[in-house]
Amino acid sequence: MSMKEWIKFYRNLNIFETDERYPRYSYNSSTSTLIIEFMPKPVHESISSIFSEGFNITKSTLPNSVRTRITTVANQETNGFGEQYSGSNKTPDFAVEFEDVNGNIEPKFVLEVGFSERYDELVQDGRMWLEGRNDVFILVLAKIEETPSYHCPVRDLDDEDFERLGFLKATELKTSMFGLDGEYGPATYKGFIWVGEISAAFMEVWKKDPLTGLATRNGSRINLLTAANPPQLEFQLSDFLAIDPENERTISFPWGDYQRLIRNKIKGLAMLRCQEMMRDRSREELRDLDYVPSDSS
Repeated sequence: MSMKEWIKFYRNLNIFETDERYPRYSYNSSTSTLIIEFMPKPVHESISSIFSEGFNITKSTLPNSVRTRITTVANQETNGFGEQYSGSNKTPDFAVEFEDVNGNIEPKFVLEVGFSERYDELVQDGRMWLEGRNDVFILVLAKIEETPSYHCPVRDLDDEDFERLGFLKATELKTSMFGLDGEYGPATYKGFIWVGEISAAFMEVWKKDPLTGLATRNGSRINLLTAANPPQLEFQLSDFLAIDPENERTISFPWGDYQRLIRNKIKGLAMLRCQEMMRDRSREELRDLDYVPSDSS
């Protein structure tokens, strides 16, 4: 999609003047790509919540004069990209904004989580953040992989066969009703798989190379599913903010909680998909009731 087509598209849909949150539309001008973003799934939040907790715990130890200069935000749209990304916009899964001494508010930390998104698409998002802006210092890319990819297991059942299964109503479902056949799935209910195995979950830290200005991975890929050895990832507050030595803090994250959290989120995703299936079947039934045959007499 060209820039001209993108401008026409967002004007026709009134994208930037509506309060509707999803789907969201982003545009990468360097690749002329329209990106449609849907509501984040529970597994996205398994990573976002860990980073949010780490930054917020650090904030709570700071004096008010410093604490009020740090804001954590989720799914907040961002513009102002430059260079080959001029005209682009993006909504990160999580970001931390810092206010500098001149009152400028800048998203110096950004997290992008990919689930249905391919790894190469996730990297392209990261390049846009680091190469298209001068204020993002640290970017974390996180990728979660489901094997096999999801297809509704009861989609092809007719109403009679579906009723015999005895599914509870969507409002009666609880995450405890969904079992995990392995440590990280598959998640099942009524003998059907609602989430495949989470076969991989990893993250990478990316920064801008000071010489080339290009986004580069910093260090090795970090495996999030190694329960015996939780990942060690820490930042210094001075990585993001000019502060006095007495206000320096190490920002650490409770990765020891991640394995328990991701298992709960897998069940949450399974329940969500099951509820979405019920909603879709209800809509199909309503369409059938609305059907009026033509008068053949």
